[in-house]
Amino acid sequence: MKRILLHLLLAAAAFAPAAAAAHEPQTETEVRNVILMIGDGMGLAQTGALMIDSGYAPLSFDRAQHIALVKTYSANNRVTDSAAAATAMGTGCKTENGRIGIAPDGSRPANLTELAEAAGLSTALVVTSHLADATPSGFAAHTLERYTSDEITAAYADAGIDILAGGGRAYFEASLDGRNIVEELRAKGYRFAETPEEFCAADELPLLGLFAPEYMPTADKRGEEYLAAATAHTLDLLSRREAGFFAMIEGSQIDIACHNNDTEVMLAEMRDFNRAVHTAFDFADTHPGTLVVVVADHETGGLTMVSNDRDFTATESGIDFRYSTTSHSGIPVVLYAYGTGSEHFRGTMQNTDIFRKIKELLIDRLSL
Repeated sequence: MKRILLHLLLAAAAFAPAAAAAHEPQTETEVRNVILMIGDGMGLAQTGALMIDSGYAPLSFDRAQHIALVKTYSANNRVTDSAAAATAMGTGCKTENGRIGIAPDGSRPANLTELAEAAGLSTALVVTSHLADATPSGFAAHTLERYTSDEITAAYADAGIDILAGGGRAYFEASLDGRNIVEELRAKGYRFAETPEEFCAADELPLLGLFAPEYMPTADKRGEEYLAAATAHTLDLLSRREAGFFAMIEGSQIDIACHNNDTEVMLAEMRDFNRAVHTAFDFADTHPGTLVVVVADHETGGLTMVSNDRDFTATESGIDFRYSTTSHSGIPVVLYAYGTGSEHFRGTMQNTDIFRKIKELLIDRLSL
């Protein structure tokens, strides 16, 4: 019996690599485009909640070719905030909570957007919150304090990012020092859109879309099609240039819904983000050389989904969505990779590895 078991184990071991290889994505071209999609506050429970809400219909996340587990802790806290997490993913440096683009030693490491611009690539930041918020700021600014909106919006004036879209018009139009960043960007040739409809109708770069004074409305009010439409238009505009691009697209308000322990709004935000991820994966299917990385900066709410009946031998008794906090949690998050180069994202990773791998695949190739 032991001998038979040994032969079965050896046969399984011999078969496993071949089976895995059969599902490896094709990497016939080098990475020319990277779409980094951040579901702010989106832990495994949030994707599980969407799965249940969708009646277990296939989600965009099910299409991932490779999956990784990402450690999110910051330089000074086992529970990160969005500023430190964006800095880790944007610059490859773990920093202290509250800092944006500044390392613990005070240095200002270049972020992926800056590196992409310097390499001649096109760039975009598209969010559902506002552009002075922590996550997009981590790909545009360098400041010791995440709430210094004047300093952050001033950074956009000189960043040279080709597409900017989200809320935050009040921050851009009237800073404490009297600057109007909207007018400064328009003077530099930016088209300015005040609504998502105007943004999606614009046909030239550079393009600035500011759709709300501060935060955009939540998905249950703005509709669940915004992010997918903005993503599709952004990728279409960027792909018209031959050099390639880096785009960061954020489903920002999953986090806010979970801070509020509001399951209905969270699910609406997740549906919007899910559609946007499908859009990005579809783009990768038709544009060889495109890598899509989908990840959260952290989990928010400590969400769990439990049975309404402790008797697990009973028939279906419903699901209860329970939150353990109105803040962030320290659990690792799941990364979903798709397209060219996706095989580099698997196993257990640090959030700083996301920067390192994207830099190696997209930017370092240009200096070879």
